[in-house]
Amino acid sequence: MSKKQSKNLLESVETLIGENAVIEGSITTDKVIRIDGKITGNINAYGVIVGQKAEITGDIEAKNIIISGLIKGNINASETIEVLSQANIVGDIKANILSIAQGACFYGKSEMTVKENNSGEEKE
Repeated sequence: MSKKQSKNLLESVETLIGENAVIEGSITTDKVIRIDGKITGNINAYGVIVGQKAEITGDIEAKNIIISGLIKGNINASETIEVLSQANIVGDIKANILSIAQGACFYGKSEMTVKENNSGEEKE
């Protein structure tokens, strides 16, 4: 994800889960969500930003995802996943574009998807 894309995602956050929040249950939104607290449940959103102190147990699905916290679950992005150096992931990752910073911990498998230019369908 380019710095411009990351900045746009950060600036378009509509929902913020604070670091003292604890949520049990799934979250669905068509906007960008930033999570700094603890969530047990799946997340489905347009964009997801996982803060450094966040702890998520569940699957995440979004168009673009930035991760710097702890995730125990599978992560699926239709476009990009950016794993920052503080991130700790236990689960599988699937994305069109994947960036993993030096220092990040990732236990699982990664799978890249490629969109065909003409049909818009994904190849695996």
